[in-house]
Amino acid sequence: MVPSIPQLLLELPVVCVSENHLLNGRLTLSVKDATATAQSYYGAVEKYLQGREPHLDLEKDVVPAIDFALRLFNAENFSGELVPAEREQLSTVLDRYATVDTLHERYVQRLLMSDGEMPHPCVRLSRMLLAVLATACSSVKHAGQSQPQPLLPYTSVWRLRCHMRHQLIMQHRAHSIFLHLSSCVDAALALPDESLTAEHLLEVGHVQNYYHQRELAAEVFWRAARKSGLSVSEDTMVGVRTRWQQQRMVQMVVNASSQVPFAAPISESDATGGDVPLAVMSEKDGHDLLDRPREAAEAPVAELQALQPLDKAIILALCIDIRNTNPYHGLTQHRMQTYVERLLADPVPAPFIIQCQTLLLRARLERGRNRVQERAFMQMTELVDQHSAGRDPNRATFHRTDSDYFYSVAYPSIWQLRSEYADFCFDESLVKTALDAYEQVQDWENIIKCCKILDKRRRAESLARDLLESDPCNPLLWVALGEATREAEHLTKAWELSDHRSAAPMRALARLALEREEYERVVECFDEAVRLNPVFGGDWFALGYAAMQLKRWERSGEAFTRVCQIQPNDAYAWNNLASVLLRTGKLRPAFNAMNQALRNNRRDWRMWQNYFAIGCELKEVTETTNALNVLLDIAQRNVHLERGSLNRFVENAIAYMEGRIPASCKDQQKTEEDQEQAVEQEAENRDEGGRMHRAAVTNTSATHMGVEDDTIATNGNHANSADEDAMCDIVPLCADIDLPDMCSSSTNAAAAEEAERVREGVINRYKFRLRETFKRIIDLFVTDPDIYACAAKLLRYMDGPLTAYEMRQKELRCCQQKDQWERDTARFARTCECLNDMSRDLLDAVDYCGDSVDNLKKNNVVTVLSDTVNNVIAALEASEEYMEETAEYKQLRGELLPRMRKALKETKTRIMAD
Repeated sequence: MVPSIPQLLLELPVVCVSENHLLNGRLTLSVKDATATAQSYYGAVEKYLQGREPHLDLEKDVVPAIDFALRLFNAENFSGELVPAEREQLSTVLDRYATVDTLHERYVQRLLMSDGEMPHPCVRLSRMLLAVLATACSSVKHAGQSQPQPLLPYTSVWRLRCHMRHQLIMQHRAHSIFLHLSSCVDAALALPDESLTAEHLLEVGHVQNYYHQRELAAEVFWRAARKSGLSVSEDTMVGVRTRWQQQRMVQMVVNASSQVPFAAPISESDATGGDVPLAVMSEKDGHDLLDRPREAAEAPVAELQALQPLDKAIILALCIDIRNTNPYHGLTQHRMQTYVERLLADPVPAPFIIQCQTLLLRARLERGRNRVQERAFMQMTELVDQHSAGRDPNRATFHRTDSDYFYSVAYPSIWQLRSEYADFCFDESLVKTALDAYEQVQDWENIIKCCKILDKRRRAESLARDLLESDPCNPLLWVALGEATREAEHLTKAWELSDHRSAAPMRALARLALEREEYERVVECFDEAVRLNPVFGGDWFALGYAAMQLKRWERSGEAFTRVCQIQPNDAYAWNNLASVLLRTGKLRPAFNAMNQALRNNRRDWRMWQNYFAIGCELKEVTETTNALNVLLDIAQRNVHLERGSLNRFVENAIAYMEGRIPASCKDQQKTEEDQEQAVEQEAENRDEGGRMHRAAVTNTSATHMGVEDDTIATNGNHANSADEDAMCDIVPLCADIDLPDMCSSSTNAAAAEEAERVREGVINRYKFRLRETFKRIIDLFVTDPDIYACAAKLLRYMDGPLTAYEMRQKELRCCQQKDQWERDTARFARTCECLNDMSRDLLDAVDYCGDSVDNLKKNNVVTVLSDTVNNVIAALEASEEYMEETAEYKQLRGELLPRMRKALKETKTRIMAD
């Protein structure tokens, strides 16, 4: 049953299509003329409403007209096309607002342009949305008021809905619409809590999330949940998730209940109008994956409380919060899946649009899972197909928009849904199908990408030229032609046609300059694009990259910071931000940025290597140890461990084991905070003790003087004697209170001993982990002398200099295995460095074993000293012809060799004497 059409909707002025801009089947409306026409139409609507102001009621006339108009607009662009019978019933209003052909529709679409950003070419009923926006933005002067006031106040949820619909039909975010919506959001949140409904809060949260204000959106979503009384908990159960699963395992489930249980309608048709979106390949259809975990596959489905439709919309919003605040990972998707399972298992079907959003979310989550990937694809196909009126011409669709909760979910428009379906096809290598879908929605970037893969590069160009035949003044079509042909002339023409108001040509020129490595031009074009439309996020990453190439670190840091704010899950943006911060010497912020990068991408070994290097500079012992092990797990032999970073890692590990540095900065901060609190507490106790002592003496004196007042007046000597007697009776303050055991010296000593024992256990476990880590490194990099040098340094501390000597031998062998080491200056210097380090370890071993009674150990020292002397002699002989004049050679012959011979002689003499 189609409701009655509001009278205001039939009386509002309608924008007329000027035939001067439609010549020979071509649209010649320029951006400048479109802007002027739109402003003129807005003025005409406002003038009409001002003339009707004495008889115009906001709640009875304006709101019903906007509500009905948006319902029609939503039906054609979001929920499902009107069928022929409905079009006949609504012919009165459709004849007034519908356009006669595609060219007229494009004319009206251009009037909806904002900040140079164009509406999507697939939008229908553009004239109706334009009338709604003109009404919402009008101002009228009421009786007794000197200044006009907005006809629809910013606190009205309908004004928010109008501007949000306007934004959703745009191809990119527009700054002016963002400002309108920001005013609506601020006005709504300033209302008293009792005046703000949960539905209004949900819509505010979706607006904030759309503009990447994720923390604000999360706060509003949870505020809506509290206001509605929704109870949500993440629980576990032991059960099965598939039909054939035999072993029961711990399963995560979400339990939810409404404050007021939802009273199920008498029949399903009463609740949903007999129209429910089809859930493809569910458990009822024989799929082996259960809709929700159960204790056993044959166990009956658990009875659940029916949720209020609003609470279902809130649960979907909470899924958005989970996605925003967690890394892109299978665990995050599984957690969101449990929320969807609770909604699909609800005993009462949700309103049409909420059920569609639930099924769409499930399809998105299942895209990457092999077990249910087919179901996800079929579900996406079903959601796209159900929009078409030709699928079932006898099935009414207008009732789908008749819901109080239609705006409570972020369900996409039909062209966005088709584009997402095309993305799915492209990911599954169905490139031809994806190209056809992209062409339907004129997604030029992806059209060009598909044409390159299919080796049909001319197809995108020919498609753009065909559309330009009928719409030669469309800047976006010239941008598409320029990107298809890679010719800057077409992009410059688009910039001129947009009257220098559209950011799209500048973005395309910047991308073209980026391909040609013209970085100055890239920054220039992107700066202009960002100036025109600051809320579009796609420009910032490329701008940051170009600024990095020009070594403009501050500008690059600003750009990547914006990317991270807009897309906090972009690991590469975080990685680049860390690189920029590192270049500017901001180690701690760089380390934190790299931590965020790894939070969103844990499989890129280059990020782990950067994280390890920065952590070594900051002496983050625990984090760098973990990063090094993960790096070895992922990269294996592909990684190159720089000697500087690995050497700092060893130095930090030794300092930690000696107790000179904490395991992490968090421990350091905690220690400093504890020390500050201890100092403050001691000062407070000292001040408090002094006050209490002075108060006690004063009170005692006053009491004594009061009692002995007559005595003092008559006999001073007697008074002094009485004072002494009284003072002897004073008991020290708190003398009768027993101190706690923890304050005793013996207890403090025991606690210190226990703490030392615990620390010793921690250090021993850390030593074991270090040994295992370096064993893995040595096994992977058997020919790298720097690895052996760092291992020797570590083993020298943990096991003594003799153990380090074994690593030095391997280091020397690797140095001398390098091609022509005795002729190359750098390689010879590296060999000399190894011999010097080896000699230093052995001289320490001589001192270490000097007082030992173990003759075997002493003989071992003599043996390794003799071997080292021979190694030095061999190195000198091999390099004499080529390196005799170098400082390293002279140091070996003049200093090191005599010192080692002397140590060998003294050690032998000492052993003979013993």
